Amino acid sequence: MKQYKLSGDLFIKSEEYKKAATEYRKWANIEPENSKPFVSLSVAYYLQEDYKKAAEHLKKAFETDTVLSKEAVDFYEELLSMDNYTWNTFYNGAEAFMKENQLAAALKLIEEAEKVNNKENKAMSFVLHGKIYIAKEEENKALPYLLKAIELNTDNVNAYIYLGEVYSNLGKPSEAITYLKKAIAIDTENFTACKLLGENYLEAKKYDLAIEMFEKASSLTDSNSTILYNLAHAYLQKEDYFRTKNVAEKILDLPEIDSVTKAEAYILLGISCFYTEKYNESIEALKRAIEADPGNCDSYQLLAHSYNKIEKDSLSKEFSKKWEDCVAK
Repeated sequence: MKQYKLSGDLFIKSEEYKKAATEYRKWANIEPENSKPFVSLSVAYYLQEDYKKAAEHLKKAFETDTVLSKEAVDFYEELLSMDNYTWNTFYNGAEAFMKENQLAAALKLIEEAEKVNNKENKAMSFVLHGKIYIAKEEENKALPYLLKAIELNTDNVNAYIYLGEVYSNLGKPSEAITYLKKAIAIDTENFTACKLLGENYLEAKKYDLAIEMFEKASSLTDSNSTILYNLAHAYLQKEDYFRTKNVAEKILDLPEIDSVTKAEAYILLGISCFYTEKYNESIEALKRAIEADPGNCDSYQLLAHSYNKIEKDSLSKEFSKKWEDCVAK
């Protein structure tokens, strides 16, 4: 048994982590009731960035014998000049399982990570715990963990962002705005915070503030059609049809947009032209919206109104009927 540990440790030092894992596995097979080979296996997998296996083996080790496992962890922290190995392994393991939507496994590991004494790391663990519950669409369970994270670390920007997301999902824009403003106060260049804050200002009908946030978010990323669409929608709500049209045209100039987004952009263009009494331009835009997405019923209704404005009653009736048929599907 000792020879497998020694050879495994030599492979660790020479950065041959797969060979190290092979040696440690031989040791674990001979002494399955000994927690130490499982700590060693955990380290070998961690150094390969296989955080799921690293966390699983470390959890098994601690379940077998906490005292011996801590001794083994201390040994490898000194050998490799590592800090907080246990926390890092459980935290990264939980994150890896969450990314693969294995949320039950992620929850078990993040509970282990939360046992850490370091306040900053504990706060990070609470944030990830909340994020996992958001992924499970259990926002009310996420709230207490995110709030506990803020109690431990008032500068944890992710806690404020996820609180904003939770309240957004719960349909409470006022509460979401409160926390997202705190996130931006910490990190003025945070794209997610700007995006979410803009969406909540839009929901709260605070259009000038929504525009400010969408403009900021747009400056932080390249060609984001969702941000541009929300920006155009905010301008539309303000009845600023000139800027609505300009942003819609920016969306249509993007190199790659899906058919649904293209149709929505043409509809925005059509609405802008309609309200500025450019009915023929509105008609052309709405026809293109139908070409892009025939299932978007708004195009037919708006076309009917546009044809009505230029006194083409038969076409207006035709598209009214198409709108009715579309809605009935």
